Amino acid sequence: KLVFLTTTLLLFSFVNDNIQLDQLNNAKGLFSTIIIKNDTTVFRQFYNGKTENDLFNIQSETKSIMALLIGIAIDKGFIKNIDQPISDFFPELLTDTNTAKKQISIRHLLNQTSGLKEYEWPELDKWSTNSNPTNLVLSQPLVSIPGKRFQYNTAATHLLSAILTKATKKETALFADEYLFKPLGIINYKWDKLNDGYHDGGGRSFWMKTDDIAKVGVLLLHKGKLKGQQLISKKWINELFSTENKLTAPWGLKNSLYGLCWYQSLYKDQPVYYSMGYAGQFMFIFPEMKTVITVNHNNQTFQGNQQSYNFMETYLPVIVDAVAK
Repeated sequence: KLVFLTTTLLLFSFVNDNIQLDQLNNAKGLFSTIIIKNDTTVFRQFYNGKTENDLFNIQSETKSIMALLIGIAIDKGFIKNIDQPISDFFPELLTDTNTAKKQISIRHLLNQTSGLKEYEWPELDKWSTNSNPTNLVLSQPLVSIPGKRFQYNTAATHLLSAILTKATKKETALFADEYLFKPLGIINYKWDKLNDGYHDGGGRSFWMKTDDIAKVGVLLLHKGKLKGQQLISKKWINELFSTENKLTAPWGLKNSLYGLCWYQSLYKDQPVYYSMGYAGQFMFIFPEMKTVITVNHNNQTFQGNQQSYNFMETYLPVIVDAVAK
C-alpha cells in the first residue's frame, strides 16, 4: 500500500473532498467516483461497501486502453501505422474466399468499421467462451465492406490484443506493464486471457482500481507526458482526440463522436473526451477545466444501459457544475 500511495502522489496530490456531492449517495449501483482538478484530487468517494482497494470490471473501457497501447506500439516502431492491414498479422486472411477481408486495417478495428461479424449481446458469451475467439471472428463471412459501416464489435476489437502480441512478441499485459502501467504506478490489476491465449482486448475480463483509471486520465490530460517522460506521443494523443474522421456515436453523451475507441463531445460548453464501459464505467477528461472524472458502477445487472444513462443525465451535470465553480 505504501508503494501505491507514493507513486500516486507523484501524479497528483490528495485533498479530502473539497467538493460536496451528497447527491451521488442516491446513484443506483454506484461504486466509486474520483475527481481530479489541476492535478489535485478534490473528490474521492466509494459506495455500497467498496473501497480504494477494490478492482472493478472496466468493461469496454478496455477498448480505450487498447487504443493507447496500439499508439505506443506505433511510437516504438512495432506497428507501422493504423492503416496497416491486419492480414500482416493474420496471413490466413490472404487466402480467405472473401477477398474483401484483405482490406481490413487496424484503423477499421479501432473505429468499429471492420465489417466483421459482431458478437454482441446475446451472442457475446458464445464468442468469448469459444475455444479460439480470434479464429471464430476472422472465419465468419463479412457483414459489410470494411470501412463502410459503423458496427460496434467487441470481438473485432479483441483482435487488437492479438495484433499487439504478435507485433511486439510480448503478451499484451506485459507490454502494458513496461510502457504504461508501471511508469504510472499501476501494479495491482487483473486482466484475463481468452481461450486463444490473448489478453481480452474487447472488454469483459479486465479489472482496475478507480484510482488507477484516474492516473491514465491525468496522463492523457497532460498529452501523454509524465514527469518529463513522454509515455504516449503527443501526436497519437492528438489523433485520438481530433474531430477528423470520427463517426456519430449511437449512445453516450449527446452529440458524441466516436473514433479510435474513444468518445468526444461538447458538454456544458466544455470539450470532453471519454471512455465508457457497460453499466456506467467512465473516464471523462475535460481539458479546459483541467479535470479528470473517473466512475465505476456495478456491472452485474441487466439494467446496465439504463444505469449508465441515468448517471450521465442525472449526476454528471451536478459533478460538472461543482467542478466549474
